[in-house]
Amino acid sequence: MTFAPGLLHKLARPSVMEKGQRIVVIDDNANDLQVTRRLLERRGYDAVPALSGDEGLELAQQLLPDAIIVDYRMPGMDGFEFTRRVKADPELQTIPVLMLTGSDSAQHVVEGLGAGADDFVTKGSDIEIVVARLRALLRMKAYQDQLRRMNQQMTRDLQIARRVQEALMPERALASARLQIRSAYIPSEVLSGDFYDYFLQDDRLYLFVADVSGHGLPAAILVSLLKSYIHTEAASDRSLHEFMSRLNDFLFSVSLPTQFATAALFRVQEGRQLVYANAAHPPFLLYQHERKRTELLESPSNLLGAMPNMPFEEHSLTVAPGDTLFVYTDGLTDRMNANQEFYSIDRVAAILERHGGADLGTVYDAIYNDVAEFSATEEFKDDIAFVVTRFQ
Repeated sequence: MTFAPGLLHKLARPSVMEKGQRIVVIDDNANDLQVTRRLLERRGYDAVPALSGDEGLELAQQLLPDAIIVDYRMPGMDGFEFTRRVKADPELQTIPVLMLTGSDSAQHVVEGLGAGADDFVTKGSDIEIVVARLRALLRMKAYQDQLRRMNQQMTRDLQIARRVQEALMPERALASARLQIRSAYIPSEVLSGDFYDYFLQDDRLYLFVADVSGHGLPAAILVSLLKSYIHTEAASDRSLHEFMSRLNDFLFSVSLPTQFATAALFRVQEGRQLVYANAAHPPFLLYQHERKRTELLESPSNLLGAMPNMPFEEHSLTVAPGDTLFVYTDGLTDRMNANQEFYSIDRVAAILERHGGADLGTVYDAIYNDVAEFSATEEFKDDIAFVVTRFQ
C-alpha cells in the first residue's frame, strides 16, 4: 500500500479511543505492509502484520482483532476471498474489514462490498483518509458491541422474569373431594401477561384466568400484582361482581395508561354452584356429562383496568359429577398455521365430547397434544394458558 508522500509529520499523538486497539493488516508487499504498520502504530494502534490471506485469517482467529485492513490483490487467497471467509465465521463476522482496492476501480469496490467488506479505500490514498475510515468502522463496532451486550443483558433479565412468572403459577395439578384440575402454560419466545391461578379459601375453590395486554416486563409485573391482590382480597362473604369492580379499580391505579386485562373469575360453592364473573375474557366451555354435549358460555363485559368505577355482572350455574370446565387465554384461538387457519375452540369442544367418559388425565393430554401439534407461524405464536376442571 502506497501513501502520498510527506504525510508522516502529520501524525498526531494517539487518542484515548484509538489506544490499544488491535488491527490486523494484510498485504503481500512487505514494504507496504511495514509502512502501514508504522503509520498505525504511530497513531496508537496495535498493528499486527500478515503477508498473505491465509496468515491473516489465522491471526484473526487467534487474536479476534478490533478491525482488519486487507489488500484486495494477493496471490493465493486474495482480499475478496479472505473477506468472505471472515464474514462466514461466527467468531469473526462482526469484525469490520477495511479493504484496499485498485485505483479508481468501481468493479473492485463492488466486488469488495459484495464479499462483505465494511468499507474500502483506494490504494495510494492520503493516510488521513485511511485513518478516518478506520476510526469510523471502530466507532460502529463499539456501538454494535454495546448493543449486543445490552441485548444479552436484556435476554438474561427476561429469562429470569419468565422463571419468576412461571413460579407464580400454581402446581399443574390439584385434587380435592369435589374436583380435579389440570393446567397448562405453553410459553412463546416473548414474556407475556397470560396468567392463571386456583386456590382454596374458606373451603371454597377460586379459579382465576387473566390476560394482561402487552408483553415484556410491564405485563409480567402486573401479573404479579394481580396474584397478590387476588389472594389477599378474595373472601367468601363478598360477591364476585363486587370483587371484580374492586380489582378493576386496583388495576387502573397501578397499571400504565395503555395496560388493561381480560379475566374470568370462578368460585365453586356449596350445592355444586359455580359462580363466575367475566371481564371481556373469551367464552369458556362446559362439558355436561349427563347430556354428552359441550356448551360455549359467553358473558360480554368491561375490560379490567381500562377505566375506574366500571360495573361487572355475576352469573351462576349448577354443575354435576363428570362435568368438565375448560378456561383459556386468547393465545389459543389467535394461533394461526401456515394454511391461514386459526385454532378453533370447537376443536376442544369436540375433544371434550369424544373423551367425556375418560379420566381427566386422558382429556388433558388429548387437548394439550392437539394444541401443541397445531403448528403456528411466528407472527401468530403467543403464550397459551388453559385450565381443565373435572367436577366429582
